[in-house]
Amino acid sequence: MSGRATGTPSSDVSKGFIRQCEFGCGTSEVIPVQKEPLSTLEMRVLELNAQYLGVSLSMLMQAAGREVARVVTDHEKGVDRKRVVILCGGGGNGGDGMVAARHLHEAGATVDVYLIGSEHSISSEDTRFNWSILKNLDGIPVHTLRTESAVRDCEALRAADILVDAMLGFGLRSPLREPILSAVRAFNAAGGRKYAIDVPTGINADSGEVLGEAVRADVTITLHAPKPGLLKAGEYVGELVVVPIGIPPEAYTICGDGDLWVFNRPRKSMSKKGDYGRVLVVGGSNVFSGAPALSALGALRTGADLVSVVAPEPVVGAIRSFSPNLMVRSTGTTVLSPDCVDVVLDAARANDVVAIGPGLGRDDTTVRAVRQIVGTLTAEGTLMVIDADGLKAIAGSGLRLDPETVILTPHWGELGILLGDDLGPADDIDNRVEHAVQGAREYNSTVLLKGPIDVIASPDGRHKLNKTGVPAMTVGGTGDVLTGICAALLARGRGAFLAASAAAFISGLAGEIAHSQLGDHITATDCIGQIPEAMRGVFIR
Repeated sequence: MSGRATGTPSSDVSKGFIRQCEFGCGTSEVIPVQKEPLSTLEMRVLELNAQYLGVSLSMLMQAAGREVARVVTDHEKGVDRKRVVILCGGGGNGGDGMVAARHLHEAGATVDVYLIGSEHSISSEDTRFNWSILKNLDGIPVHTLRTESAVRDCEALRAADILVDAMLGFGLRSPLREPILSAVRAFNAAGGRKYAIDVPTGINADSGEVLGEAVRADVTITLHAPKPGLLKAGEYVGELVVVPIGIPPEAYTICGDGDLWVFNRPRKSMSKKGDYGRVLVVGGSNVFSGAPALSALGALRTGADLVSVVAPEPVVGAIRSFSPNLMVRSTGTTVLSPDCVDVVLDAARANDVVAIGPGLGRDDTTVRAVRQIVGTLTAEGTLMVIDADGLKAIAGSGLRLDPETVILTPHWGELGILLGDDLGPADDIDNRVEHAVQGAREYNSTVLLKGPIDVIASPDGRHKLNKTGVPAMTVGGTGDVLTGICAALLARGRGAFLAASAAAFISGLAGEIAHSQLGDHITATDCIGQIPEAMRGVFIR
């Protein structure tokens, strides 16, 4: 899906002035931007999370095409008997143009639709569906332009009163290739009024960079929210109009397929060991061995390349016995203490992410060691996940962390310890959100508050809710698994908030899958076994 509008000087666009168009808008004044610009990644997350909520990509495409036609009709003060040519690509942007063609046809325009490339090049199922609809309609001729020469010979472009660019959407990263490059040149050379859907073809939606050549539109009709690059490419954008396409506000705050998609991209063919994360788990005590092992195994199953554990000497053998895939090193002490801080810091510096806390115990010497380790690693910018006894150790410490690099994973009781207060009713979701944000601000970190509905919170007030999971996940160890998932995703370099949101979704979904097979008899290791299934494939148009 894609879009834009007419008449605003490029200087106004570059200053962030657009028209915010509601359904049926006919207003012509320029007003300040009403929505924050959204990057390509943010828009993809929103679309997929809308789909997770039941608002399909097909529904969004239908709304986008309708709104594009509405803006064109409003700007042209009617399109009856006007000649409209729509150039479509094979992705979602082209599908938006095909839907717009039907509405412009209904409004009385003479519409021709040209697919740049062959029918076999259509990559979106929704676009293919809308192409098949057009082929059934006698009143909308459809054509394919497979070559540069076919584009150059297209007389309809030169005769059109209105041209619509629906060739490429907001995901463009590389220079234009033929025959799209020739189509852009022919589009720009034509004399009609020019509209672009979402982003003018050839413009990087995030940076505003012109990727070789780009459509020069009179009007860009962008979908749902401005794209950052549009505010930097005024001479190509023309007037910028933002139209709603039916993405519900809940798509911003739900954890769903979009959050998973961020971390589920195929690995590069030339990847080498370590490229997808080196994780260190610091945990265990003279009593507890299972918790750090579960965190480490969770990180491995989530896709971390290398996972190490540093643990006190009494439990090193037990942790090694869990899996030969784990590299286990002793602190040389009975419990984590100031005497072994240098051992931990040396190990941390050889890894990308440190998960600290599972099974550490609450010995006074452990508390001092944790504070020293966390303070040093924060100063060094180390990525961290702090859980369980690690959270109790930093409570009241005055440590200020970093919301981009550190995730805290408390349950309700642990959050109360961190805040040093009675938090009130645990079943009030508004109360949970309020205190999760408070915790994020007090410790300057990302907080993943575990519960029947997980809350992911940032110091800036952003929050998301994760609704995956089942009551059977109250079994011991599932929180340790979540810590490992968080650590593996944090190693991908997308930031703590995105990592925590995806981790909560994956953890809960893995529990749901395990529960579907075993009922209320699941264990933490059952959840680990279902992480790959929970992370399997996400559809993106």
